[in-house]
Amino acid sequence: MIGTTEVHSWFIPTTLQKDEALSSWLIRAALDSGCDPLSLTGVLWPKWRIWSVDVDRGLSSEYLRALVNTTKIDESQFDSATLRNFLFKYNLDNGTLDPWYLVLGTRNRKHRGGWQYCPKCLSEDDVAYFRLPWRFAWHTGCMKHNQRLHDQCPHCHNAIQPRRLEAPDQVMTCCSICKKSLLEVNERFMDCHALAFQKIFDQFLEQGRATYQDNLISLNDWLTVIKLFSQFIRKVLASSSNGKGWAFLEQLKIQVPHSELISNGLVISQLQVIERERLFSCIYQLLIIPLEKFIETAQSLNMNRSSFWDKRNQLPAILRPIEEQLGSVYRNYPPKRALVDTRKPKSKEAVIRKFLRLKRKLG
Repeated sequence: MIGTTEVHSWFIPTTLQKDEALSSWLIRAALDSGCDPLSLTGVLWPKWRIWSVDVDRGLSSEYLRALVNTTKIDESQFDSATLRNFLFKYNLDNGTLDPWYLVLGTRNRKHRGGWQYCPKCLSEDDVAYFRLPWRFAWHTGCMKHNQRLHDQCPHCHNAIQPRRLEAPDQVMTCCSICKKSLLEVNERFMDCHALAFQKIFDQFLEQGRATYQDNLISLNDWLTVIKLFSQFIRKVLASSSNGKGWAFLEQLKIQVPHSELISNGLVISQLQVIERERLFSCIYQLLIIPLEKFIETAQSLNMNRSSFWDKRNQLPAILRPIEEQLGSVYRNYPPKRALVDTRKPKSKEAVIRKFLRLKRKLG
């Protein structure tokens, strides 16, 4: 009897949804095939630990070919499901939006953040999936449902980690840690100013240019303005409520949502959604304040350039009037000042901030 050898090909039938992130598709493809995401990717890329990196930042053509060969989806479609393609779509340089992508904080397959979701969107999907825009740091709400996005399981309060789902879970609306539904949440309406910030951010990206104080400016200059306003707001939030920063916001009638919240001091791409909502709400309110009123209020409180930004920050041309009108004050501190300061007890807020960072690191 003559033996025969047959080669059996296999095929992944899962389709790529509109705005779906590549990692979301990989996880759904695994669950549709009745296996864990780790098992599927182990077959596709036997020598690569794909879940130890951020898949949504893009794959090389070599790795993408493994997907193209097992699906009816072409390489360009897979590439469109990545953050790298998002930059290409709007003709932006690498690094322009890098600080604005939520980072996963990956350690092996675990991660401490990076994913947020709208429960109403997931509940309305024929097949639930995670959108690529949910990885954008400036997205803190769903404009379709006017709801703040969620970045924790409503039951166990762990970070959303769909890559750790298992075959029995079957759907992406299941928490990978406690196995309870991510849809069982209370409605949380989004702050209107944070929503407006999200809208203009998306709009300026699409246009490839921005406006500030009725002036047309480059997208890079606008992002610099946002960065500088962010530094000022975070400085105020970390300062005493009796300080000039809070008085400045009060005189300009800037509403600070979640003012009782103590920030852990992480960069924007690592902040929880509620912290980013508070920050972007304040930034948007600053953006719509006329520059003359901004300067007038600062002068009335005897504030100078250093009250807002570190002297090492270069201001774009659109903000130069602030520097010219307020001026700078540089102090020459004695050499031993730093040693004296270290012996002082830390404030309650500083201790809580360090504890929150440690808790996130250990979690």
